[in-house]
Amino acid sequence: MKWLPDIKGILEPFTALKYLFKHPATLTYPYEKRETPEQYRGFHRNDQTRCIGCGLCEDICMNEAIDMVRPDVIRNPKNSSELVPRVDFGRCCWCSLCTDVCPAKSLTLSSEYSLVSNDPEDFLYAIPDAGKKENEK
Repeated sequence: MKWLPDIKGILEPFTALKYLFKHPATLTYPYEKRETPEQYRGFHRNDQTRCIGCGLCEDICMNEAIDMVRPDVIRNPKNSSELVPRVDFGRCCWCSLCTDVCPAKSLTLSSEYSLVSNDPEDFLYAIPDAGKKENEK
């Protein structure tokens, strides 16, 4: 029986060297963030100047992730219940039913998707006022 060296088996590991000169396929998150596509379902936003406090978003939520809370300041005089939605992101499945049913179109989904915290209370998110951000600028 004649012994033949396995040339292909010897050279196979060296084919990995071609990847040294290619651009990496990963991102250096959080320094470099991925561009979110249009219509991405990120965190909830509520324009409290338009919110009427009807509670339809709470009723339609199948995961019971939305409850109505009383904020410090009511920004809409038409909000007779004086309640605004609060979202529990630990329970939310981002189905967007709450934004579809909102009659005042004050509840929307943003393109933000990153929330990191050691405190579980941070995931009970009283929705910030989008109108306030516009007025501060």
